[in-house]
Amino acid sequence: MSARVKCIMFLFLLVVVRVQSSIFSRKTTVYVTNNVEGNLNLTIHCKSKDDDLGPVVLSPNQAYQFTFNRNLLGNTLFFCTFRWTGSCHWFDIYIQDRDVTHCESVPCRWIIKKSGPCRDLPDSHECFLWKPDTCV
Repeated sequence: MSARVKCIMFLFLLVVVRVQSSIFSRKTTVYVTNNVEGNLNLTIHCKSKDDDLGPVVLSPNQAYQFTFNRNLLGNTLFFCTFRWTGSCHWFDIYIQDRDVTHCESVPCRWIIKKSGPCRDLPDSHECFLWKPDTCV
């Protein structure tokens, strides 16, 4: 095989690898900030079907972040429990169908309040209710 053909094949492989990495490594970062009224610590515990991120205690106004690769099938889901003195709630913090348009090029940012989680958007907040079942 000539050096020119080898060079063309090498360049082609580089392009293929580059395209695959951009298609398959769809990283998403989620930030969760403790804004629970009353200056309370917040314990957050996030999981997906495959990953348990473990519990983390956030002081007032402290943020926690995690990063993951979105599923090519479009069904990535992370849910979290949120505990503070006298309360425990849960919420699907990342649902790919719901969140990918907000979080594809910028991190998902959530503010946690007693009333529920609020998505922190550039010009506003979009607040959600807690899931109906409390945690155990």
